[in-house]
Amino acid sequence: MPWPLTGSRIALMLRRLRGRFGITAPQVSVRTHVPLYLRLISIVVLTAVSLALAGWVYDTGRRMAGFDQSESGSLVKELRQTNAALEEEVARLRSLLTASQSSLQIDQAAQNILSDKNKVLVSDNARLKEELAVFERLTKLEGKTDDDVSLDRVTVRSDGAPGRYRFSFLIALQGAKRGKETKFTLQVVATPRPSTASAKISFPRRDDPDAAQYDISLRNFKRVEGKFEVPADFSVGAVEIRVLESGVLKASKSLTL
Repeated sequence: MPWPLTGSRIALMLRRLRGRFGITAPQVSVRTHVPLYLRLISIVVLTAVSLALAGWVYDTGRRMAGFDQSESGSLVKELRQTNAALEEEVARLRSLLTASQSSLQIDQAAQNILSDKNKVLVSDNARLKEELAVFERLTKLEGKTDDDVSLDRVTVRSDGAPGRYRFSFLIALQGAKRGKETKFTLQVVATPRPSTASAKISFPRRDDPDAAQYDISLRNFKRVEGKFEVPADFSVGAVEIRVLESGVLKASKSLTL
């Protein structure tokens, strides 16, 4: 009786052995054990290689598309150098322009001075010719007139501002008075236009700031110039120039404006 039981146990063990090591046994894979730090190093190396490969692909793509970084940097450097050279040239040209403008201003100032001097010379020359003509005329009248004083070339003109006027005339001595120092008093009378109701105004007025211009002293003849001012609403129609000696009228001339 004990043998059948023993045979059953042996048969069970045999079946188990066939299941583990026989054809129907499960497949087993054998792997080599790798330490953790080696795995980490492998991951880092692989990541670095991937990044390098990606950078290479990116640079290659930029070069193929015409965006090479080295070429762009070289172009930027060249443009900066060109810009610096242009800025230096602009600064040099500005300096030359400033010098030219200064020289031009000096030339213009010199021309203006010469022009002003020329105008003065022309005016003085015309005045001398005018005085010479008057002197020659008076010389011809010597002994042919009883007047001791004569007035010529009387002019009155506006001085620009309303109510301001300038006058000038030539005064000459004749007869026995010629060559002798003689003093006169000048009087200017401004007459309004007939359409106005204003009264005549005589100069010099009391406390006139230009009172000195109304005192005349001469030996032969001279040009007298002066100015006077009337109210802005006073419409001057005529001006009379009077020359008095010790309060006695010696000569007068009127000019209608």
